[in-house]
Amino acid sequence: MKASVIIVNYNGRSFLRECIDSLMKQTFTDFEIIFVDNNSSDGSYEFMKENYNSENISLIRSEINLGFAGGNNLGFRHCKGELIVLLNNDTVTDENWLKGLLECIESDEKTGIVQSLVITKGIPMKYYEKNGTINLLGHNIMSVFEIDKNGRGEIFQANGCSLMIRKILADELGGLFPDEYFAYSEDTYLCLKAKFFGTKIMHTSASIVDHFGGGASGNKDPSFMFFYQERNRLMNFLLFFSGKFIVKYIPVLILNFFLKSAASVVSKKYSFSKLVKAYFWLMKNQQLIRERRKSLDKIKRVNEDEVLKYISGKLFNGDNVFERGFNFIMLLYCKVTGIHILENKR
Repeated sequence: MKASVIIVNYNGRSFLRECIDSLMKQTFTDFEIIFVDNNSSDGSYEFMKENYNSENISLIRSEINLGFAGGNNLGFRHCKGELIVLLNNDTVTDENWLKGLLECIESDEKTGIVQSLVITKGIPMKYYEKNGTINLLGHNIMSVFEIDKNGRGEIFQANGCSLMIRKILADELGGLFPDEYFAYSEDTYLCLKAKFFGTKIMHTSASIVDHFGGGASGNKDPSFMFFYQERNRLMNFLLFFSGKFIVKYIPVLILNFFLKSAASVVSKKYSFSKLVKAYFWLMKNQQLIRERRKSLDKIKRVNEDEVLKYISGKLFNGDNVFERGFNFIMLLYCKVTGIHILENKR
């Protein structure tokens, strides 16, 4: 078996027919589907069992909701393929989707992870002309890395909506995700781990996915999402980077807290109580974080400056006076304190 495609589902029945049918039309056919249902209540598992009960589709039902992280970990343990593919349930794949990923990862033995061109509903097409990265708060910064004439380019992180990773690499890294991440920014965790291991991460536009958005979580409550998003984004930096970096990072954490506290007054996207809960969780679980840090230190092959050069110091994508002002302050802070972010390498 060449490839194993893991699809984690929680109450996403409305997306499944289009998603699975598009996989059945792939030009590359040596793959299996590992469908993990996170104890859905909308009949998702029964729908799959009734309509897609075939030899190359394994149906796994968890008795509890393991989230995106735990669900993929469960699916990973059942994979037979040399290449592992993570695919959101709320997607429709192009017929050459899998072929495109395969050709890119096999073109260079140093490449360990490849992402598709993920076209998400509602995001303007101009943002697909280049690939993005994250900033020091784990938020997306758009249009950073060039894509060559062949539709390929090296990137910082692959989008967990549609990515391929060599199984041998995932094994060397100790698996995919920590179960406690549950959902959000676990793809950043995986790619940070791969970057520190010295792995090349690539984008290919030859593999195309249409992404509806929102289907993977199965939960539309903004405060539910905000807690995991905020905690996991910040935990990634606390886990992977040195104590020297963390000292410089503390003012960034404080700034983030005050900015999002203010934003919670005017937007339901932000929840002050969930923000406090995320910060409290990080303080309360210092022992777990220390243990994870020690474990991650064992797989590091490159220094943190080599990883930081892929990460932006900007806070915002926008270009209004407020955003430009905070971006200037952050970039100046990074320069003065010696945080070797993307902009300081240019």
